[in-house]
Amino acid sequence: MSNRGFTLVELIAALAISSILLSLALPSFESMIEHYRTTSRVNSLIGLVRFARQAAVMERNWVTLCPARTVGDNQICTNSRQWQSGIMAFSDLNRNGVKESQERLLAYQPALKSGETLYWRAFRNRNYIQFTSAGYTNWQNGSFQYCPASRDPHHSKVIIINIPGRATPSVDSDGDGIDEYANGNPLACS
Repeated sequence: MSNRGFTLVELIAALAISSILLSLALPSFESMIEHYRTTSRVNSLIGLVRFARQAAVMERNWVTLCPARTVGDNQICTNSRQWQSGIMAFSDLNRNGVKESQERLLAYQPALKSGETLYWRAFRNRNYIQFTSAGYTNWQNGSFQYCPASRDPHHSKVIIINIPGRATPSVDSDGDGIDEYANGNPLACS
């Protein structure tokens, strides 16, 4: 009669090998999750910029994107370069960059997770982006920089918005695993 089971030594050896393999795989799995989170955040922002631009053309009206937060049942623009608290797009009838009660909310993107940052830096020093009815920005070009909560520059990304209103993500042109700014320097999360 043969036994069909494991001895205690075999079981301990199998558990030791499994734990070693798991400890080797876990860091790359966490890195993969952070990479997909960054990709999701960047694609969502690019989609919102494209939506705002298209809405301006379709409605034949100016549309403004601004950093926003929710107060009660309403979203309001914040006068900040930090956009991680939320972003809204609205029909800007009076073109002042502030959502008035008669102006229609077109889209709202909720806040990022704690520790993540989204910073806007632009020509003309405005804390919002306006699209004209032709789909161009109101002479604004600039860039968003997304940094994950880990502050790891390998998972940071820049999105460049040009005057014609096109959004372009940064790339890793030198193959070191870190995207570069337009001037060629590697991205840094400070």
